[in-house]
Amino acid sequence: MPRTPRKSISKSVRFEVFKRDSFTCMYCGRKAPEVILEIDHIDPVANGGSNDILNLLSACKGCNAGKSDKQLTETAILDKQRAQLDELQERREQIDMMFKWQQGLASLEDDVIERLGKLWSDSVPGYSLNQTGAQSMRRLAKKYQIDEITAVIRTAATHYLRFESGKPTQESVEEAWSKVAGICRLNKLEQTSPDLKRLYYIRGIVRNRFDYCNDVLALQLLRDAHEVNASVDSLESFAKSASCWSSWKSGMNEYIDEHTSD
Repeated sequence: MPRTPRKSISKSVRFEVFKRDSFTCMYCGRKAPEVILEIDHIDPVANGGSNDILNLLSACKGCNAGKSDKQLTETAILDKQRAQLDELQERREQIDMMFKWQQGLASLEDDVIERLGKLWSDSVPGYSLNQTGAQSMRRLAKKYQIDEITAVIRTAATHYLRFESGKPTQESVEEAWSKVAGICRLNKLEQTSPDLKRLYYIRGIVRNRFDYCNDVLALQLLRDAHEVNASVDSLESFAKSASCWSSWKSGMNEYIDEHTSD
């Protein structure tokens, strides 16, 4: 007896089956687009199986071709669906754990910023961090260790605050706060390149002694001279003895050129 012509499955039905099965082959577990999915019949068409959505499932091209007219048992279907549900539940639980972990980190970060802000207020009586300052503190906390920041806050307060009538002046408070990030950066640099902090210090000498100073060029000249074996002591001595920016720059360039050509 000739077989009954197979009715085609509409695109909308195929899409509903794929969605129900999470675009996953019910035989091997591989997913689209890694594999091309097709629609397979649980009860084969050859045995009278219909195109009802309950009789359809997703199967990759390889599995569908290998299955032929073999019927997938109801137990196998349930086992695969149960495994998928278990996996989905595990994913949901892990996502929930990740969100809780992130919330915990955010809460911890807020607590750290609050404590650093209190330290600043205690170090600078009468002043506290505004919203902009708190944001700056948050950025510092992402880049440096807490103990590094606390030490720098105390250093900045000790070296830059000036008092009038027992209270720090607003100008000195702003200056002290402006130095915190720079001191943190220099301290970090000193750990990897001990002489670099000295070079920044020498640039400060150049900046303070002369009417004009190109900060970027000055630091580059100091680094170039140091790389051709100029000692930091000699660089500091020359910065203190030069009469002006142009003579200092000329002397630095001469030294670099002379020792680079050797």
